[in-house]
Amino acid sequence: MSTSFPMETLDLFLDDRRRARVRPLLPTDRGTYRAAVLDLSPRSRYLRFFAPIVKPSERLLDQMTHADGQRHVAYVALTPDETQAVGVVRYVRDVEAASSAEVAIAVADAWQGHGLGAQLLRHTVEHARLAGLDCLVATTLRENDGAARLLRATGFAVAGGGGLYREHQLRLRHH
Repeated sequence: MSTSFPMETLDLFLDDRRRARVRPLLPTDRGTYRAAVLDLSPRSRYLRFFAPIVKPSERLLDQMTHADGQRHVAYVALTPDETQAVGVVRYVRDVEAASSAEVAIAVADAWQGHGLGAQLLRHTVEHARLAGLDCLVATTLRENDGAARLLRATGFAVAGGGGLYREHQLRLRHH
């Protein structure tokens, strides 16, 4: 398997023998992305977006589905027939510090706990490393123990945060 996502489709095999197809998220995936957000449980939507959203706004859909592949890199994990999104992972470079990026991930409730999130995150970390980034940062709600475990398992360390939030950091290069 290659060390980063190729532009074509990549198949990931999960602990429970299910398979997910991964490819770059495209603007044409807007409807699929909207359905995936709506399919998340209210709790999962809250943990991902830090707010109790009922449905994604048009502005949010625009932001999330218009990755340029450089500053904003996003991948979608789909069911093998490619009709349903079951995970999305992305990083967005910091405008001031272009060598750093914020990473975010969401996995469909029924697909959590089977290795999809870890595989998506590991491949995205490797993509960021190959793209020349020095650091990835992930902000989670302090109560999101699942995300904290996932981030820890892929090499992130808690780097601070206050109140409701916790910041996790992964150094990609050592200076």
